[in-house]
Amino acid sequence: MLVYTHKITSRLRYTFKHFFESVLGIPVDFTIKLEVFIAQSGPKMSYTQTPLGNEFFVNSNPLLFEQGVKGFDIKVSQWDGVPCFFQCDQNSMIPYDVFACSFFLMSRYEEYLPHVKDELGRFTSDQCLAVQNNFLELPVIDLWAKNFYELFVKKFPELKTDKMPSNSLIPLIDVVSPYKYKHKSFLRNSAQVFLNISEFKIWIILEHIMVLLGFWKDPWNNFDDFLNFFRKTKFKPRFFFLFSEISYYDQGISVFNSHFHSLIKYVADYHKSSLLVSTEARQKARSFKTEIERFEKIIHRNTKFLRFNSGVTAVFESYRNILGMEEMADFSLGYNDKIGYRASTAVPFRFYDLENEVETTLVLYSVVAGEDALRKMDSHSAFQKLNQLQDQIPTPTGVHVFSVSNAIFSSNNNNKSWKQAYKNYILKHD
Repeated sequence: MLVYTHKITSRLRYTFKHFFESVLGIPVDFTIKLEVFIAQSGPKMSYTQTPLGNEFFVNSNPLLFEQGVKGFDIKVSQWDGVPCFFQCDQNSMIPYDVFACSFFLMSRYEEYLPHVKDELGRFTSDQCLAVQNNFLELPVIDLWAKNFYELFVKKFPELKTDKMPSNSLIPLIDVVSPYKYKHKSFLRNSAQVFLNISEFKIWIILEHIMVLLGFWKDPWNNFDDFLNFFRKTKFKPRFFFLFSEISYYDQGISVFNSHFHSLIKYVADYHKSSLLVSTEARQKARSFKTEIERFEKIIHRNTKFLRFNSGVTAVFESYRNILGMEEMADFSLGYNDKIGYRASTAVPFRFYDLENEVETTLVLYSVVAGEDALRKMDSHSAFQKLNQLQDQIPTPTGVHVFSVSNAIFSSNNNNKSWKQAYKNYILKHD
């Protein structure tokens, strides 16, 4: 399809390419020449201030033609039951400029504005427009695209397709520590035992001792169980290993531990495996480079995708170190304490660098839920919620991504319902 506009900007190209090509699968091109637009006999629309004639016209908000960031007084309303904002004038064929809305949400525009950070330096979910207006659990950009498409094909029926939605699912497994007790220093084990004694956790003390003596299996070392389970399904999970110096926020296993090296190699032989970037490496380019190089030496291949331990801070801070790496994908974009779409789309998209006003090659996957957010509910309700979120993805281009830790396969009595609920969920969608 052809889009006429009064000015072609990088913001406009970025947004329309995602909306039409990535979400709807419709190739799009642009023109500022009126004669080219008039000569086009196929699907076309104008995106500008005033209509040219009787074409499919969308009244443009200034956002896609600006540079830099500024504050907005946004009022959220409804378009066919879907929350929306940036209202158009009465000449527009749709009541809201969904393209400006999409750019605002995908670029994470609000994270460039002044905001309060938590103790890890993260943009907190309560400041998010989607949370404040109760649409975090909706992939509103994809829903707007569906609404737009239904109106647009009435004017251009040659675009109509009977393709039914059948989105994909990517399970993630975060391995902050592959072992609960084993392969940790005497000091760390001693501190853990004394803490459990002070809290009278008799069963955990017994479990700890029996594992260290070799009588019981470490409850977090469940990788054979994972591999055997997924071998029987069509899904290809991605494993992310924390492989960093031990710090206050990143309590993993020593990067010099040979057992840990062997485990990473073993898992990477069967499934895509990559780095769970530490808190320090998220902030410091040198630490980031060191972690990448160490991990790549273990798996003997280049890293093409990453995930950040504890999530991203603000997008422009966390992704700064990745932008120099080619063909990279990130699986961190979500909130640790909330279920939903941080960028309001289930379709993978490229990161737009607002500081430099450029579309980057970094591909972002929306992670709709992590284990911390899921465990705020009981196991049945948590996976029922995941079912609901997957079922509401409106286009076949959507990707349903969620993460759990390796501890979810623990056979402890208080975890059995979670292990079974996780397995049932995967098998249901197999």
